Amino acid sequence: MEYTFTTWERRRRHLAPAADRVLPLIVAAGQAGITRRELGHALDLERDTVDGLLAGLAGVGLITVTWEGAPVYRSISASGSLGRQPK
Repeated sequence: MEYTFTTWERRRRHLAPAADRVLPLIVAAGQAGITRRELGHALDLERDTVDGLLAGLAGVGLITVTWEGAPVYRSISASGSLGRQPK
């Protein structure tokens, strides 16, 4: 198979940005949430990349972070309104 710029560009169009893969996993985890380790295994990304994506999503208010022995990430829709934690 020949590897040219054109073939690379065609393949690249089908790849979703990493942030587009993280949020659906967090939403799918629902009320229980998901840990960074679970996300890292599901996405097969480097630790720093996962941490950066999670910090960005938390920074813009799309996810909440709670500490339950380890950081647990939940989507705002799963954890209620902004600022309110699940019971």
